[in-house]
Amino acid sequence: MTVGVSRSVKLPDGRELPWEGFSTGPSVLTDEQIDGLARDLLGLDPARVSAEAAARLRPYVAAPGTEPPPFVLMHSATRTTKGFEGDVAEIAAGRVAYDVPGYLEARVVSLARPQDFAVGRHAPWREAVGLAGIDHLDIGDVETYYLSQALLLAARDRPAVLDPLVAWFRARPGVVTRLYALDQEMQIFLLWLADRAGADVLRVDANDPVVSSRWNRKNHIHPAVADVADLDWAGLAPDDLLAAEQLRSEGFRRLEMAVPVLPGYLVPRGDDPAGFTARLVEAARALRERYGLTAGCLKPGEAGDGARIVTGLDLADEAALAAHAAEAFAHGDDYLLEAHVAFPRFSVAGRDFIAAPSGHVRYGQVAEGLTVQLMNGCSWEGNATLDKDSCRGLGVPEEFFVPMMDAIGAVRAAFNGPAADREGCQGGLAMGGLDFAIGTVGGRFGARPILGVIDFNLSSHGAEYMRAFQEGLGDADYVATRVYRPAAGAGLGSTREAVEALAGGRRAGVVGCVPGRWGMVAVEGSDTLDAVDAALRLVRGLSGAGLAVPP
Repeated sequence: MTVGVSRSVKLPDGRELPWEGFSTGPSVLTDEQIDGLARDLLGLDPARVSAEAAARLRPYVAAPGTEPPPFVLMHSATRTTKGFEGDVAEIAAGRVAYDVPGYLEARVVSLARPQDFAVGRHAPWREAVGLAGIDHLDIGDVETYYLSQALLLAARDRPAVLDPLVAWFRARPGVVTRLYALDQEMQIFLLWLADRAGADVLRVDANDPVVSSRWNRKNHIHPAVADVADLDWAGLAPDDLLAAEQLRSEGFRRLEMAVPVLPGYLVPRGDDPAGFTARLVEAARALRERYGLTAGCLKPGEAGDGARIVTGLDLADEAALAAHAAEAFAHGDDYLLEAHVAFPRFSVAGRDFIAAPSGHVRYGQVAEGLTVQLMNGCSWEGNATLDKDSCRGLGVPEEFFVPMMDAIGAVRAAFNGPAADREGCQGGLAMGGLDFAIGTVGGRFGARPILGVIDFNLSSHGAEYMRAFQEGLGDADYVATRVYRPAAGAGLGSTREAVEALAGGRRAGVVGCVPGRWGMVAVEGSDTLDAVDAALRLVRGLSGAGLAVPP
């Protein structure tokens, strides 16, 4: 059964906005409906789902050098990162939304091997699995925004449509399910699937529920001002003050997770807009007084894809801070106020990029090397290989390479340590990424660059597609990926043919293509800058062929 997609979406304030060009509809279940599905499908009180999932849905951790078992590819957008709210906000602002379910469900098919199985429902996904030639299950229901919620509704109302998936699991006891995030909906569905397949435990290429729900956010990076109010900071050097404050962060207090950070404070939302504004002004004042800073960056604790980040805030302009606080409070999550960073910059093919490194955990192990993110403002648009040799060409001080790798190892160690056991998430980190800032912040730090972790992406992430492409080539030292917006009539098949013709003998590929919304290409290079240049030229070539919107 395939249900049509609605043409409009009604907001809580009564406004009705057009919902056009999306791969799925705007139907989203309420908390009460999801709780009811937990009772109907599992016979469990919703409060017990997380504990049951932690016991029966175990992260897949690979032994180094081993080939992973068969995968079920089942990526769903998640309420955790407010995908629906983000798409609606883009529509309300008059911009072209990414169509988060469209690209998440379609692009994961690029990770498929012949022995794998895919689950999905919309047109871009169907084209991807058809070209991949792998076993798959189309569950229909494109009206429901989140795939995870569509699966729950199918399990309750149309369980027979899921019989092929149940049979596939029964025939392959060691199968691993690749997920974007193990959120509440996916926990309920996989527990139902385990029961139907007669499995005590299912293995997932995802973090355990505590990691997914509690730590896949930014809130734990910094302490609130109230947490450091009694700290005697007078006379402390700025680095020593920063280290002392970081010990008061939730990440260190609860997980003993020590990583380099920027000066910054958590701004808890609370229930009172005036109180939130006061806490934001207080955080700005602390950055000025303790670190001598003049500019800050305000970012949400939970949103993804660079959404709602405000850079270059004047920390002394309390009227402007109050205005930003009023807007931020409406979104419902905590915020962070950090030092504004002047990143190193590099130019390729006329494009100027900040040098923003990231590192990763894959299958429970620290991934080799780093990547540099290709950013458009605060939005991510791809990755390129970053090793120690290529740092200098991007303006990244080489001496920070090892500390960044050490920070990734420290996060992995924290989630495997005794504090994680007390938090109920020991061994629960299977995948994730850390984003770093390197640059100058001024104030008491002067003109010297500092290093800090600025985001935790403890779920599947876009850099995995760069790493998977490089892994598939086998002998490529440098590769890059680039996100672009396909033309409305551009499909995956026609784009693949064009990329092959445009690559000029380089090995290249198309990770995903959602017409009119989201696409990604991947290509090899002789070094980092050459790979980025090749990726940019591919996108320009697609634009010239009428397959991409001009960048």
